[in-house]
Amino acid sequence: MSTKKPIRVKKWIRTGELNSRNRTQASILDNCGRLLDDACSHEILGEVVFLGTDGKYYVICVEAVIGVANPEYVKDLLSEEIE
Repeated sequence: MSTKKPIRVKKWIRTGELNSRNRTQASILDNCGRLLDDACSHEILGEVVFLGTDGKYYVICVEAVIGVANPEYVKDLLSEEIE
């Protein structure tokens, strides 16, 4: 169980295909899931299941993940916005 506080959007820099009205982590991930479904992302890999040498079964999925941005990447984006 995670005790981390959910992420909230203070200001969008770029939204890509996401709805800019999304402000909460939950609404962003819901929007991402719908976009992945609409793009039939499940067909990219097909159904993948395998048994590992550790005796556990694994699946491979295409998913959206919110990650911390590389500072250099953000710096480059922000400099493009100014131009």
